Amino acid sequence: MLKKRKNKWIKQLRSPENWLSTEQMRMIRMNIQNEMNDKRQVLMVTSPEENQWQVLFSSKLASSFAEAGKKVLLVDMNFSRPIVHHLFGIRNENGLSNILRGEEGRVTEAFIQNLDILPAGSFSSYLEGLDEIEQLISAWQRYYDVIILETPAFLKSADSQILSLVCSGVILVLQEGQTKEEDALEVKKILERANTRLVGAVYQTN
Repeated sequence: MLKKRKNKWIKQLRSPENWLSTEQMRMIRMNIQNEMNDKRQVLMVTSPEENQWQVLFSSKLASSFAEAGKKVLLVDMNFSRPIVHHLFGIRNENGLSNILRGEEGRVTEAFIQNLDILPAGSFSSYLEGLDEIEQLISAWQRYYDVIILETPAFLKSADSQILSLVCSGVILVLQEGQTKEEDALEVKKILERANTRLVGAVYQTN
């Protein structure tokens, strides 16, 4: 069952016909680059509520930056629902949650050149505060041009709100018929109060 599900995720990621073609992702990437002047970008991808399309968007965005020649790290920070490792067909042991517990963590090269993956890891974890994650991001920035953080639903997770304080910008993934307008506006207000840049929103139609 796990192998069948993994193959399904890999097929979705590789197929240009499954929500957001390669050309659409290229346009989104270029808009982000035009919007942001940061030399080493740390982009957080989130949704107001749980959104099944968010992880696919994060992964396709990371792939698009990598295919443009950027050195990219995609980090799965959704400890309770890790999916990134399924998309790329890698193991979930020795990931970020292991690092946060003082254990070994392993970055894995993806099947796309210039793209590395740090899976969520084998523990259901949470962030205690900013210091440790800031140190990790600072270390990653020495090596990567773009770091993309795949995070839990913003209004449901303290981790996402903590992470928004240390990223260069936030991208919201919204879904037709699921995302409530008031929830999207609430995320916007929280980000504005924290002086965090909302880079843009991606709207998925049914």
